[in-house]
Amino acid sequence: MPQQDTCKLLTLVVPTYNMEKYLPRCLDSVTGPSIPSTLEVIVVNDGSRDRSLDIMEVYREKWPGIVRVIDKPNGHYGSCINAALQVARGKYFRPLDADDWMDTTALVELLRRLEDCDTDLFVTLRCEYKSDKDGGGGGRVTRFPMPGVEYNKVYDMADFDIARHAPGDEFNMHSMAYKTEILREVGLRHIEGICYTDFQFCFLPIDRIKDFVVFDLYLYYYFIGRDEQSTSARSIRNNLSHICKVVSFMTRHLDACPPKNPTLLANQTYFIDKALNIYAVSLRWQKGITEETYPAVREVIDAVDRHHIRNRVLDKPYLRIWRTWKTRGVLNLTLRIYQWVHCRKMRRLGL
Repeated sequence: MPQQDTCKLLTLVVPTYNMEKYLPRCLDSVTGPSIPSTLEVIVVNDGSRDRSLDIMEVYREKWPGIVRVIDKPNGHYGSCINAALQVARGKYFRPLDADDWMDTTALVELLRRLEDCDTDLFVTLRCEYKSDKDGGGGGRVTRFPMPGVEYNKVYDMADFDIARHAPGDEFNMHSMAYKTEILREVGLRHIEGICYTDFQFCFLPIDRIKDFVVFDLYLYYYFIGRDEQSTSARSIRNNLSHICKVVSFMTRHLDACPPKNPTLLANQTYFIDKALNIYAVSLRWQKGITEETYPAVREVIDAVDRHHIRNRVLDKPYLRIWRTWKTRGVLNLTLRIYQWVHCRKMRRLGL
């Protein structure tokens, strides 16, 4: 395991699979004459079949003091995080998706502030860039402030209820950066070969940190517009087994290591609830749950009930029926009823 480089304040990992169309925009935003050498950018080629690796090499040659390249076989998003965490030299660590980018000016200012920062976690603000077409034409930018927090103030994590101060989706992998040494101490290792492991990144260290700060910097630009994104409707529908594995990972951790502080427990539950939203949406659009799939589906709902986790989608009446009986037949019946009612509603609205 590498020693932390005292000159590197932040490591960005850029997982990349067939992203030649977007990668230059991403890497342009985190390189250039204005970027100090306190930044490390690890670009991980996850077995791409396009020109992504060639593009990475160009940036490594141009900015050798900042850009590093890892070339490995395809293992999905989590495997890229795992590979980069093993060799990261920065004091802090955070991912940057290859189809997203950062505000370069905000990044320079962040690196300046990190010279005097020693909190276990720092959080920045994010924007969403929504394109009507896949990378074509203009787009609409939406900013997500955090009105419930005082910017640039150091908070004690044990006294900070995320859901109360940030009821939206402000705390997520695109806004959070933990100290690298803490990620290694908690043994963070993403499940490989699946989507939605970003919840592991947010969840696992949250009960181990002492303090954090939210900087008033709109740093991250999240691109919305690709069908291949894990948050697209098609991906959520097709990857039920993936989100089941991630939720089960988190609830099993709660079983094994329950936090003593109720606020820390609430913060862990916050991230489980966010993952359950994807679980519920994926579940309700299944045509039928097979006998092979059902144990993983049921393990999640059993854990939800065991830990008394409230989720607004899982509390819907049609899923409440299944949660009472917990049989595959009842679940499939309730899903068919839900889909029939939803389709009738969409036709009535002319959608």
